[in-house]
Amino acid sequence: MALHREDVVRAALDLLDEVGLERLTTRALTDRLGVQRGALYWHVRSKHELLGAMADTVVARAFTAIDTGDGEAAGWAERTTRFAHRLRQALLAHRDGARLVSGHLTPGTGTLETVEEGLARMRAEGLTLAQAATFGHAVTSYVIGFVLQEQAAHTGRARQAGAGDNAAATVDPERYPHLAEWQTGQPADPDHAFTAGLAFLTAGLSAQLP
Repeated sequence: MALHREDVVRAALDLLDEVGLERLTTRALTDRLGVQRGALYWHVRSKHELLGAMADTVVARAFTAIDTGDGEAAGWAERTTRFAHRLRQALLAHRDGARLVSGHLTPGTGTLETVEEGLARMRAEGLTLAQAATFGHAVTSYVIGFVLQEQAAHTGRARQAGAGDNAAATVDPERYPHLAEWQTGQPADPDHAFTAGLAFLTAGLSAQLP
């Protein structure tokens, strides 16, 4: 059966989910596909290109999935909020997804066209190009940074569990009273924390508009 570029990228993402980014190698991928390295490089010229294609595939669903809630009736704030939630889920769907995207994303044509369309729609709603582009970058950076912490925390908890140490790190309430209060009272649900932070970003741009 002929091997296609999509097959290579899909197999690489499956391997990523199994072994993580640090242990993802082209040798392991060729073994998985049952092909020689030359056959792999016919579709991706280097590991760098492979990682870029993987990252673009991860985010493509969030950047290109236009559901009914993203129609013309939805304003920029609602569309951006929906996009942010989609992007977070796309990153969480793969082991080390945020690390992969933050370090290797090379946007493909579909992603670039969707970003261009988003900028045009925001400008049509009265935002300047600088406002639209800066806000889009801020939201994307927020999502990636949030998921980086989520996935790092998950890895850390797994390592602690493996070592038999499940004690959560705490701060001295007498020396750091505000930090201690926040640590004990902060929302345990990451979905809630993510939505709250996103609302701050949206409110910040709304305050700048006439």
